[in-house]
Amino acid sequence: MSQSEPTNPAPETQNRLSGRAKFLVDMGPLLVFMAAYFFGDRIAPFIGSLIGRDFSIAEGEEMFLAVGSFLPAFAVAFVYSVWKERRVAPMLAISGVTVGILGSLTLILQNKTFFYMKPTIIYSMFAILLAGGLASGRNFMKTAFDGALHLDDDTWKTLTIRYAGFFVFLAILNEIAWRWLMRDCDTAAALACDGEAKWVQLKVWGFTALNFIFIAFQTPLIAKNMQTDETDSQAP
Repeated sequence: MSQSEPTNPAPETQNRLSGRAKFLVDMGPLLVFMAAYFFGDRIAPFIGSLIGRDFSIAEGEEMFLAVGSFLPAFAVAFVYSVWKERRVAPMLAISGVTVGILGSLTLILQNKTFFYMKPTIIYSMFAILLAGGLASGRNFMKTAFDGALHLDDDTWKTLTIRYAGFFVFLAILNEIAWRWLMRDCDTAAALACDGEAKWVQLKVWGFTALNFIFIAFQTPLIAKNMQTDETDSQAP
């Protein structure tokens, strides 16, 4: 076989989620969380009427309903991603374990603090994973995205360092935000808190927007160092 002939794609590329599926896996559970949090007081009575029970949400209990709705939605997205891609990516594993533990503790102990800290812990662990991988000679960014982006090792290293720093920034931002917004609230009780809704909006829309902005700033680096199939085939 000559070098110019195409080769069969790697299994990781064949099993990669489509753009639409990736969006649903990433955003679907968050949208369920938002719907349950902001519209739960309307949805709960409707569900109660369908099952013949008095089902309502008291003021201050929105977070518990949202978490209780988010966990099964996330579980479905997690299982689908693993089934479709035939692998459990390190970052997905971290998210799954952290969400499962902290979400369950939030509901069992009726303490919202666990869920407020979830982004802090997840982003911190992402940063540790990426930095630790580089220190041990492994690049998890390349492992996760090499089927979609063809970059040289130096570019992958640069992206990984930038992402590790970005995750540290998000972890610090979340920790400051929730502690400031909930400074006058009893997070260990099902009481209303004005700052909670602001934190939910920041968590879903603010952090998502920051991720897109950060990705946009990486576009020049990726475009400059993107390797095409033609370039690869001409490599000695």
